[in-house]
Formats: sequence, structure tokens, C-alpha cells
Amino acid sequence: MKFIYLYLFIFLSNNSISSWENLELYQKNQISNWLFSSSINILDGKSVQKTDVIFPQIKSGLFITLILNNKVRGCYGAFYHDSADSKFLIEKYLRGALRSDPRYKPLSSEGIENLQIVLTFASEPEIVDDIYSIDTEEYGIMAESGSSVFILVPAELKMRDQVAQFMTKIKAERIYKFKSYTITFTQIP
Repeated sequence: MKFIYLYLFIFLSNNSISSWENLELYQKNQISNWLFSSSINILDGKSVQKTDVIFPQIKSGLFITLILNNKVRGCYGAFYHDSADSKFLIEKYLRGALRSDPRYKPLSSEGIENLQIVLTFASEPEIVDDIYSIDTEEYGIMAESGSSVFILVPAELKMRDQVAQFMTKIKAERIYKFKSYTITFTQIP
């Protein structure tokens, strides 16, 4: 029975991810425009504009990472969601990446012209014994230490040795990897 649930999760996740992979250019441009105008509105304390953009379903983990001038400036998301509304989830996690990631000072709307917004779609995490066995181009990493959970998506990962040092620093008790697919959005001139 457990095998059937795992198969269904992988099947549904792959269908969800393929619907994002197969977006037409005009759809990606619409989503990009909405992401950046929403970012500015959030940073300026305004409401996010309504949109007619149809967002594909999300049936996998979703994380939004902000990269400004080649440095991560926020990441927010979850493996499991409290809603099936893709636009709601993206807005929620975008807001979190902009304002609520405790590792980074919140951004301001000035100077974000070099911002990249990375959507990472993530599979179910699976435990690994050796952090060096993880291909960080294709997989993200989750670590548990006591009651704390640390998640690093591929957009946040640099050198494997630094990640290994981080895992030692937090005294990671369990390390997981998760397959990921990313889409990077930049502002359209």
C-alpha cells in the first residue's frame, strides 16, 4: 500500500512539474511580470494585483528563492501546502522570501532590478548517509537537528564542502536529499 502512495505522489508530482516545464514563453512572461510587480507591491506595503494568469497546479514541494546580485537574499516554501491554489501559494511564499526569511534582512523595492526569482519544485525528501553522494545541481538538501529543520534548495547550494561544514555546525542528525526542478525568472525589460 505504501508503494502505491509513493507511486501516486511521484506520478502527480511529475505531472505537476511537467505542466510547469511545458509553459509557453508568453505564459512564462506573464508569470514573470506578475512575480516582479507583486514583489514591488509587497515591498511597498501594497496589495498584490489581481491577475488573469493561470498558474499550473502544484502537487509537489515549492520553494521560492530570491537572488540579488548573485547572492541569495531569501528563501521560503514548504514540501506540503495548506492550499491547492497555486497563485495563493506562490504569493504566500514570495511574501515570505521577501520579508520573513530570518537569515536575511528584508529587501526594499529600490534596487531590485537585478533580482532573480527562482521557483523550485521539490520531490519527497529521502534519507541519505553521505552528503558527498548528493548531486547539488539536481537535488536539494534537508537536515534535521533536534527539533530544527534546515532546507537548502539548489539555488542556495554552492560548494559541497561548505554544505558539509554547515551540516557539521548544526550537528545534523539526519540528512535528506530531494529531487528538484527550478525555473528562474528575471525582469522583462
